This record gives sequence, structure tokens and C-alpha cells, in this order.
Amino acid sequence: MIPEKLKQTDQSLIELLRDRLSLSSELPTIDEQLTYVAPLLASAGVPESIWANLVSSCHAALSTVASSSPTKKVTPRNITIIGGRGRMGRFFTQQLTAAGHNVSILENEDWEYADQLLSSAELVMVCVPIKWTVDVIKRAAQYLAPTTAVCDITSIKTEPVQAMLEYHPGPVMGLHPMFGPNVNSFAGYKVVACPGRNDDSFEWLLDFIKTNGGEVIVSTPEEHDYMMVIIQATRHFSRFSVGVFLAQEGIDIERSLSMSSPSYRQEIDIIKRLFAQSPQLCVDIMLATQDRCHAIATLADTYNRLAKLVARGERAALIQEFETAQSFFGEESTSSSKLSHENHADRHLSRYCMPVVPNRS
Repeated sequence: MIPEKLKQTDQSLIELLRDRLSLSSELPTIDEQLTYVAPLLASAGVPESIWANLVSSCHAALSTVASSSPTKKVTPRNITIIGGRGRMGRFFTQQLTAAGHNVSILENEDWEYADQLLSSAELVMVCVPIKWTVDVIKRAAQYLAPTTAVCDITSIKTEPVQAMLEYHPGPVMGLHPMFGPNVNSFAGYKVVACPGRNDDSFEWLLDFIKTNGGEVIVSTPEEHDYMMVIIQATRHFSRFSVGVFLAQEGIDIERSLSMSSPSYRQEIDIIKRLFAQSPQLCVDIMLATQDRCHAIATLADTYNRLAKLVARGERAALIQEFETAQSFFGEESTSSSKLSHENHADRHLSRYCMPVVPNRS
């Protein structure tokens, strides 16, 4: 027997989901929604991952309905994904195939067929680990037609975009999906697009992402890499460090959760998700560039400086540190609307990011 209260709760939830689906055209991205919903989740003791999966599923359902609409016409494209059997490669393979495109895959053992797989492709997408991206771009370029559009999806953009511009005379764009491979669709997520050459050749691809619920953020490769120092590298290091500390101390996580606050449970949930990923991917994100390594070292120095204040019991100094940061975040909220994205990145990150002169052809 199903408890009556459970049936009533499920019925209410279904009705609320129906209402949410009806608001599809007004829904912001998942990240934007978190700005207002995170405190509500914390007070209710609901992990952000559960909420994000639910919302993502709603977006995915809407995308499925839209893509199966009889009025929607897709011009099939010949696409080759290098690394299409990797985790992110599989995501793009599935999404593009489901939309009606002809997708071929080139893996490391398939280079003897590279001419066949690459020469007739309208789009070649490079979906390989960071450390191999530039070498794969250089190797693939010799098989490409001058009209073939080439893009990559790695989490750094300056080097790959410069490599594509240097080795391929045709259309070039860098893409960075701001999500992991365990999502079901683009719905509710961002993709950063870094134009390189002949942007119009990628218009159909960007439209495909947006039609399926994604948000495309346009950036220069240099600005993207500035921002990823903070968005990815230092954030990964911070959570990586806490996870290593908890394991090192042998903390009974389940026992700690039994007496924790909602915010602690959310933090543990985020750390667990980090350590559920590939260790190679996590480490490569931190080590991808010298700028990232330098920023992480600077963050570690900050930890060390503050830890010494704690060890010495310097209450007044810690309060001063808090108030300085408090003032910064207050100023940020009032001044951010007056700054362009590029000036914003340069102002806050240039002290440890080396400027790169873009190579445009």
C-alpha cells in the first residue's frame, strides 16, 4: 500500500512541475536560478544537485518535445567528432545524432581513416583532453577542406584557437561547455563561444545549442581564459583541498551529516561530485596553464597567511581581513554593471595572468 500522504505529495509535485513547464519561455539558466533558490534549498535541507537534476530534466523534456516537433526542419550536416567516444564527445555525438545530423567518430586508433573521416566533414569537433588538443588540431588540419568548420571544446581557449587559426585556413571557433558529461541536454546550461574566423559557419551550431535550451556566451579566448582561472581552477583546488583534508583526517562523513547544517550538507555534496569525476580531468583543469598554477599558488599563500593569524589568535587582524573582503563584495555589486566584461577581467585578474596578444588571420 502506498501511503496516502506520499500520493498527495506526488500529486502536488506533478502539478507544480506542470506549471513550471508552462513557464519554459521565461526560465533563466540553472546558474542564474541558483542566485535566488540556493538560500531556499539550504533552509529546506535539499542538496543543490537534486534541484539541478530536476530542473535539468524539465529543460530536457521541453527540448525533446521541441526537437520532435513535425514543424521543425533540420538540414543534416556531416560532422566528425575527434574523441567522440570520450565522455563529452559522447554527449555531443548523442545530441547531434538525435537532431538528425550524420556524425562520424575518429578515435586514436582511427587515424589511418582520417582522410575519409575528415575531408568531407562540414564540421570537425575536437573533444580530447587538454594536453592533446593542440597536437590533434595540428594533425587533423592536413586532412581538412578549406571550407570545413573546426571547433574544440576544451576548458582553455587561447592556445587551441590560435592553433586552429594557424593550421587551418577555414572557419574556426572555440567552444567551452560549462557543464559536465552527465547532463541530458544543453537545457539550462551555458556554452562559451570564442569566435576565431568566419563566424557565420557556426551559426547553425550555436542556434542548435540555443534551440535546445542552452545559453551561448560570446567571449574572446583571452577573456575566457582570464575568467576560467577563477571559475574553474581555484574553485577546483579549494574543493580538492578540503576533500583531501577530510580523507586525511579520516572524518566520518555520514556521522557529520547527521548533525550538520543544510549549508554543510551542500558543501559535502559538491565535494562528493568533484571526487566522482575523472581524477585526470580534475588535475588537468588545475594544471592547464601557468596562469592557473600561479593563481592557485596565490590562493594557497592566502590560506597560509590567514591560517597563521588563526594560529596566533589574532582576532582583530582576522576581523580586518573579513571587513576588507566584505567591502570588496559590496563595491562589486554596485560597480559591476558599469564595467565591461573585458575590463572587469583585466582589473581583477591581470596581476597573475600574463597578457596574450591574439593571433588573428
